[in-house]
Amino acid sequence: MQQTSIDRWLRNQFVYVCKVYTNSLPSQVPDNVILDDAGGDSQGMYRYCFTIRNNKQMSELTAHLEVANITYTSRVSERDGLVGKLFNNPERSFTLRVAWILFTIFIISIILSGLPVRLWNQLSADDKAPSKQTTHASQAPAGHR
Repeated sequence: MQQTSIDRWLRNQFVYVCKVYTNSLPSQVPDNVILDDAGGDSQGMYRYCFTIRNNKQMSELTAHLEVANITYTSRVSERDGLVGKLFNNPERSFTLRVAWILFTIFIISIILSGLPVRLWNQLSADDKAPSKQTTHASQAPAGHR
């Protein structure tokens, strides 16, 4: 199923995490960037790992690294857990699933409110008001001639 632009935005905001690996630290690190020891993630090639959650932080960090002439590499990974399962299913669009659920809830609420029954009763009701009968001379009672 085709992903909508909202699905792609949700995936960029909540699923993807960028990791930048370096051997030395820059003089400044943007706020909310997590610094860890690279450990086994980089197979011993790099010492430090910066975990970044959005593109603005990525741009700031790479600008600081380039100014300081520090060699780096970056990798994009996906978060695990419920968020990953909800937003990162390439075969099903999260936005369209939510739209179908809302549409179904709307239809069920209309049905349970009794609106269709009231409309049917109102539209199919017989006119119970007494009709006015006109009396013609030929239809007048026999005693009044």
